[in-house]
Amino acid sequence: MLEIRGITKHFGNLFALNKIDLNVEEGELLGLVGPNGSGKSTLFNIISGHYHPSAGEVRYRGEKISGLRPDQIARKGIMRVFQANISFGDVTVYENILRGCYLLGDANLGELFFNTRRYQNDERKMKQRVEDVVEFWNLSGWRDNLASSLPHGLQRVLSLAVAMAPYPKLLLLDEPMTGMHPEEVASMSEHIKRINQQGITIILVEHNIKFVLSICPRLVVLNFGQKLADGVPQEVVGDKEVITAYLGERVA
Repeated sequence: MLEIRGITKHFGNLFALNKIDLNVEEGELLGLVGPNGSGKSTLFNIISGHYHPSAGEVRYRGEKISGLRPDQIARKGIMRVFQANISFGDVTVYENILRGCYLLGDANLGELFFNTRRYQNDERKMKQRVEDVVEFWNLSGWRDNLASSLPHGLQRVLSLAVAMAPYPKLLLLDEPMTGMHPEEVASMSEHIKRINQQGITIILVEHNIKFVLSICPRLVVLNFGQKLADGVPQEVVGDKEVITAYLGERVA
């Protein structure tokens, strides 16, 4: 589904990524881990079009996407959830998710202005999708609340709900568990499993290693912008180079 070939990104003399090769299969739930500053978010920024690579290319279902704008990549079915809570804080939960449905519409601005039949069909389709997403994420009791009034854990949930609204094919989840208490982590874990069971491919960046090990059949480890390990969790966590990267030479 996703092919990353020789991806390199440097900022001046600093190499954030150096010749990264990676394949992601359709329907996979892949954990992408590594110490702070290892290049995980930079790789997400390149896949989603927020950065252009200094060298190499990204291909999605055989098509080169590196160099495209973020909105062009989103229209191909690749959605990104950021580390920070990004939402329209001055509108409701319902309206946030509705705005996430804009990719589902076929009508243009003129058809919206004249309230054409195609625009009305788009509106019905998007509103039904919002209802489905609200139910899936258990947000019914919060649908009319301003997004800014939600507790932190629910703001993280809302970020994923908005990303799910336009039927993504590939989800890039950047630390979705940040700041969550154990009950919220357990709930998010079940939702991510359910998303993946629907056939949606997921690449998950997360510092909660215990959670990643429990949910991801495959791990890729980055360190100082290079791929350090790639395999099943039990093998990866026992790799001496991985242990050194996380804990230091004395432990290794």
